[in-house]
Amino acid sequence: MATRHGLVRDLLCLPDSSPFAKLLDSCLRSRSARETRRVHARILNSQFSKEIFIQNRLIDVYRKCDCLDDARKVFDRMPQRTTFTWNSIITVLTKSGFLDEETRIFGSIPDPDQCSWNSMVSGFAQHDRFEESYEYFVKMHKENFFLNEYSFGSALSACAGLMDFDIGIQVYAMVSKSRYSTDVFMGSALIDMYSKCGSVACS
Repeated sequence: MATRHGLVRDLLCLPDSSPFAKLLDSCLRSRSARETRRVHARILNSQFSKEIFIQNRLIDVYRKCDCLDDARKVFDRMPQRTTFTWNSIITVLTKSGFLDEETRIFGSIPDPDQCSWNSMVSGFAQHDRFEESYEYFVKMHKENFFLNEYSFGSALSACAGLMDFDIGIQVYAMVSKSRYSTDVFMGSALIDMYSKCGSVACS
């Protein structure tokens, strides 16, 4: 039976990067930063060192293994990026608390998608920068992106943090017209918002 090290050496001769992706999946399951770096080193010595798919996978695995500096280094060295790449690094920056850098990165995304916008709304709410969170929610709506449970949940958290009942009611009106009006998560977010805004009777 081939050893793990022998398997990695054999990967250097393979025609596609899927075996590297499987190794990274194994690293993710074990949450092993050490093994992720070892696989990364082999990737750098292979013909897949610049492949967008495997680079995106590396950022994602490093992020989930809490190796945020490693994830950022991979991103910075990528000659080409997809929307998934940008969204992944925004998540890294949110987790690190680098919200100003996150804002700069978001402004550089060629084609932000729903996930990009939701990451901004939730990221600022998670770090108690509620006004900016709500501003991104409003901009997201104006740009005609679909608002889902994550969009509404983060916006309601922002309203609760701001203790602004008026804008909370506006968000609630939008929720009530959406498919999420009976969602349990929405119900909890609304109760929290009403409570923090001092409207216990409504909650």
